[in-house]
Amino acid sequence: MRVINDKQDHKAKGEQVSLLSLPLYALLCGIGFSSIMMAPLAVIWVHRRLPEFWPKVVSIAGAVVALLLLEVPLPAVLMGFVFGVFVADSVQRQVPLWLLAFRSMFLAAFLGFLGLGVFAKTSGQTNLMAAWEHMISLAVAQAQQSGLQVPELDWELLKRSLFYSGPFYYLGASLLSFWMSVGFAAHLGWQSDQDAYCANQLREVRLPLWSSLLTVALWTLEWFAPAPQSYWIAGVVNLLVVFLFIQGSVTLSLFFNKKGYHRGIRSLAYVLFMVFGFYALVGLGLMSPLIFLKNRRAVALQSRPLEEAV
Repeated sequence: MRVINDKQDHKAKGEQVSLLSLPLYALLCGIGFSSIMMAPLAVIWVHRRLPEFWPKVVSIAGAVVALLLLEVPLPAVLMGFVFGVFVADSVQRQVPLWLLAFRSMFLAAFLGFLGLGVFAKTSGQTNLMAAWEHMISLAVAQAQQSGLQVPELDWELLKRSLFYSGPFYYLGASLLSFWMSVGFAAHLGWQSDQDAYCANQLREVRLPLWSSLLTVALWTLEWFAPAPQSYWIAGVVNLLVVFLFIQGSVTLSLFFNKKGYHRGIRSLAYVLFMVFGFYALVGLGLMSPLIFLKNRRAVALQSRPLEEAV
């Protein structure tokens, strides 16, 4: 006999655990961990479908699948597992969006420092800065040996840019992974309407106007600042660009929702924008504070009596 809680909880799961479905969930987690960027999405799905301790068990099994069957390198599996479980568990506990976003970046930074420390020990480097420079040199050397030929690509300039801006790119990638996972989960309707991470709640995400002004100011400063300061500023700008991408995708979702487009059409549009129109969404996010301000003024004007409006 199963005991059912009398309280109505939006986290409650009505589906009973089927032992035959657990390997499929583990395989899904393994695929998510192998992709790294979409690791939280797979674990969010498992958290929504399985009760109590089962999501943790399935996530561990998924890490084993990624490591042994999919032959994903151990560092990538560990990072995907820790980051994915942390984000999914926080979403399940309804941690506020921006708080979870910054916590996710902090966790990613911690994992990055930990991984860099292990690399420094194994490669015989004396400190983290030397290990970071050596890691970049190895990555660029592998790219050169792979036959990658990009016209007018300055490899030394690329190494300097990665050395100073690379940590910001890494944090931006972790933020992008977090947002794409919770955004797609909301788009696919995995959460109830009372959930803090449902589509209607995520459409309420707003960035202040100063965020757009700050991005433009730093981007302008980047052109005039000398090296290496320009590389640092470029890294910060790229991190802010991810925040603008988040706001741009929210603005696009509001437009699609207002027009009543079918979910399949919206899914295709989101994928196309993320793959081919990333900076189009960034531009939309840059202009969104003005768009929202104009809409609020229009709504306020429509709600006033005719005598006051005139």
